[in-house]
Amino acid sequence: MLNANNLTKGYGDEILFSDLSLNASAGDRIALVGANGSGKSTLMDILAGETIADRGKVVLKRNCKVAYLKQENYKFDNKPLLQEVCQEPEEIVELRKELMDIHELLSNGANKQTQATLLARMAKINDHLEIHSQNNAEYKAKAILSGLGFNQVDFSKLINEFSGGWIMRAYLGKVLFHEPDLLLLDEPTNHLDLEANLWFEEYLLNFKGAVLVTSHDRAFLNSVATSILAIEEEQVVMQKGNYDEYLISREQVFETKQATAARTEKQIKKQMKFVERFRSKATKARQVQSRLKALDKIEKIDIPRATKRVRYSFPAPLRSGNEVIHLENLNKSYGKKVVYTGVDLSLTRGDKVALLGVNGAGKSTILKILAGVLDFDSGGRKLGHNVTTGYYAQHLLELLNPRKTIIQELEEVAGGGSRGVVRNILGGFLFSGDDIHKTISVLSGGEKARVALAKLLLQSSNLLFMDEPTNHLDIESREILIDALNDYQGTLCFITHDRTFIHQVANKILKVEDGRLVVYPGDYSSYLANMSNMFSGQDSIQQKPSNPSKLPKGKHNQGRNMRRYSVNKMRKLNQRIRTIESELGNINSEMNNLERFFTDPKEIENPEQLAKLGLKHEALKKQSEELEREWEQLSSDVETNIT
Repeated sequence: MLNANNLTKGYGDEILFSDLSLNASAGDRIALVGANGSGKSTLMDILAGETIADRGKVVLKRNCKVAYLKQENYKFDNKPLLQEVCQEPEEIVELRKELMDIHELLSNGANKQTQATLLARMAKINDHLEIHSQNNAEYKAKAILSGLGFNQVDFSKLINEFSGGWIMRAYLGKVLFHEPDLLLLDEPTNHLDLEANLWFEEYLLNFKGAVLVTSHDRAFLNSVATSILAIEEEQVVMQKGNYDEYLISREQVFETKQATAARTEKQIKKQMKFVERFRSKATKARQVQSRLKALDKIEKIDIPRATKRVRYSFPAPLRSGNEVIHLENLNKSYGKKVVYTGVDLSLTRGDKVALLGVNGAGKSTILKILAGVLDFDSGGRKLGHNVTTGYYAQHLLELLNPRKTIIQELEEVAGGGSRGVVRNILGGFLFSGDDIHKTISVLSGGEKARVALAKLLLQSSNLLFMDEPTNHLDIESREILIDALNDYQGTLCFITHDRTFIHQVANKILKVEDGRLVVYPGDYSSYLANMSNMFSGQDSIQQKPSNPSKLPKGKHNQGRNMRRYSVNKMRKLNQRIRTIESELGNINSEMNNLERFFTDPKEIENPEQLAKLGLKHEALKKQSEELEREWEQLSSDVETNIT
């Protein structure tokens, strides 16, 4: 459907990508990944024909219908939602216009030959329009809009009555309704809640055409993608598989380069040691010269940059009391619409709570009430001892001073902290070098979000409320935020549609359901297991009792008197030791063979094979460690009872 060859694009001296090529066929779902500013949206614009590449070309299959969902600037008239989505596509409008023109020509008395041609064309147009009318457009549009979270009452609302996030959903619905051959989707999950996200994933999995999509939602990419197109710092990589498989492959290549670089460095040091030792001896001149020539031929390995786990040095917040906030018999309505009645809730120190619930359930309402930024009708809200609150929402980005630099914004709330501490925190949020002196006005949405998050975490609140903190953040930035919140020593309550974020941060789930708050202790995996058991009616899986006949292991076993064992059992122990030694020899040999492959990635047929071999190497390594532990234990037991 789409073929792009050797695309290159830059602005001024900055090259976003060069020699980028891709093919998209029916059934392909290509995830476009890369850091903010790497050129993902620019590439989308080029493929959609809205921007011209500096070099290269894009070829579309004949009659291929392309639909492009951008992050903003959605084109709508102010009509009711259902009417906007069902609006006839341009080709149908053109056919109707052509049909009117044919009618006019026929009425003007065309000759017989012209009449025959016009009538044949009119028949084709009528057949096409009839097929279009039989598609049951209204039913299909309602099904798509319902999947995206709209209710029946929304269908008759004017577009301008919806907020920005809902307008984006409406435009996505319109794009899907017209069933294009090629979908170009730039951050389609930004404004979708979990339920809409799951519906959208299922839609794409059944979509017959080709998809090119950008998203910062790791779980979404893992579910949907059949291949990854990664715009990396020094190259563009195309690889089959989902996002996690791409990461495994990238990590394996990185480790391979590290190992190769280490061996190269060792070789250089060995040669240089000889050179330095015998440089002044005439009898060794020829050998020294030979070593120097050999050094010139050694190819240096450039190791790609890898983002490391950052340990943050945020100011430690005051220790709060055990109960940090309590709601009692709380009631909240919007006019005649009752949202909450008689709600009771307590959060305790150290809770990291994910607020879940379908769209419109009242998640943002209860979060704002907890944060103290929204009034309630009756009941009580009480903060615990020594509790200070912080609140993050998208409006904080607008409160950043556009004339200030990034470091000035953070120093404003640093409370006398040194510039070095602030620089360290900014480095953790991907601002380094001269970047910290950029003014807020020139930053992208994702960069502003990182500044606002760093600023909030610097303010020493011990109770944080966060409404969609991952919006506008790329995957790398999200991982950095996860690191920061896992290091955070206070209490946290947040809303997000990013399941990876929930998995890695939450230690408690709060479900908003029919005006009630239901607490599920444990992380997101425990919550999902709980839901699964509830729906299936199965009891919780009980742990299998340990096998009493199995020989005990561990340090407590080392001093046992092996005289209780018969000579026959001692023979079996020695036989097992020899078997382990043989297995270890085979495993180490196999690992060595794999490592020889890894030192030269060209030997691998494709990245998918490289990833599989990497997993195999990890499994062998784990097996080797387990066997070595068993060997040590058995050898210690035998040795103890021989002496």
